[in-house]
Amino acid sequence: MKKINVNLDTCTYPITIGTGIMRNLPAIVPADLLSNPILIVTNKHIRSLIGDRLAGVLKNKKKNVAVLDIPDSERAKSFAVYQKIIVSLAEIGQRAKPTLIALGGGVIGDVAGFAAATYRRGIPYIQVPTTFLAQVDSSIGGKVAIDLPQAKNLVGTFYQPSAVVTDLAVLKTLPPRQIRNGLGEVIKYGIIHDAQFFEYVSSHIDAILRCDSVSMEHAVWTCAAIKADIVSCDEFDVTGVRAVLNFGHTFGHAIEAASGYSKGFTHGEAVGAGMVMASDLALRLGMITSVEFDRICSVIHRAGLPTEVASKMSRGILEALEYDKKFIGGQMRFVLPIRIGAVKIVDRIPYKTIKDVVIRGGV
Repeated sequence: MKKINVNLDTCTYPITIGTGIMRNLPAIVPADLLSNPILIVTNKHIRSLIGDRLAGVLKNKKKNVAVLDIPDSERAKSFAVYQKIIVSLAEIGQRAKPTLIALGGGVIGDVAGFAAATYRRGIPYIQVPTTFLAQVDSSIGGKVAIDLPQAKNLVGTFYQPSAVVTDLAVLKTLPPRQIRNGLGEVIKYGIIHDAQFFEYVSSHIDAILRCDSVSMEHAVWTCAAIKADIVSCDEFDVTGVRAVLNFGHTFGHAIEAASGYSKGFTHGEAVGAGMVMASDLALRLGMITSVEFDRICSVIHRAGLPTEVASKMSRGILEALEYDKKFIGGQMRFVLPIRIGAVKIVDRIPYKTIKDVVIRGGV
């Protein structure tokens, strides 16, 4: 079992990473987090696999524990689901502030975290990520939100979890598409921050895809450590340090919105295509070489992620870009690679160049 601390001005919280540690959650997290009623927010599939077992562990400690199932898709990040969580919190927490446990992937973490941030002006919550993507990225850093039809994450805030408990054992339960989904974020970390890690991922793609324990642990640990360091330097995304985490996401979120948040694109798949578009933009601006561009596209392709989107989505992607939170003062900001292992925030890019990248749709 390993621990990483996220050290912030507002708080400090631990990320605990290990195999089979979920059953020891009461001993891992601070005792005061479990002293009040507990609401576990999950979905039916995760509940049947591990949710009921976790609830049983907590109930054995004589706790008031309730479990709430929400839908298993990006569409769960809605006002309706948010209200359902709030009502459930009110039902179990009449006399004391409850603790919320977000047991699931990024969608559950986002909407449950947003509910925790706003119920009674904030209650403690614990992230227990069960997908590869959530373990390497979304469970860390405190960005919580719900979606609007126009674009993703338009209603949200910053609200840090009190603890993150990452059980690597659950990765063995995931279908191959979910492993590929997480690889989108894993590859991102190599491109934005660590060229050596990029080389590791490139040479261990097959091992990660077959869920090799050593490779998966190294990927989760490395990504979590990188994100913890970045978030610690820029908790509220105001200095530009944290903005590098958006590499591939400006285009990626627009792809998700243009697809109607359908199952045609998972988040990691959209980020994969988004990283190709962002790298194409960097290539057109003379920021990276064609050799670097090809290496980025190659590892994304070998990870089983899309490197292009259908031309019929171009209009929807361009419309969604205009709603992006990074569209400020008429200027869209992009995080673009300057080499593998380093990126730069760039604005004032001619709209025609952006449009050309979108119309090309990848490689």
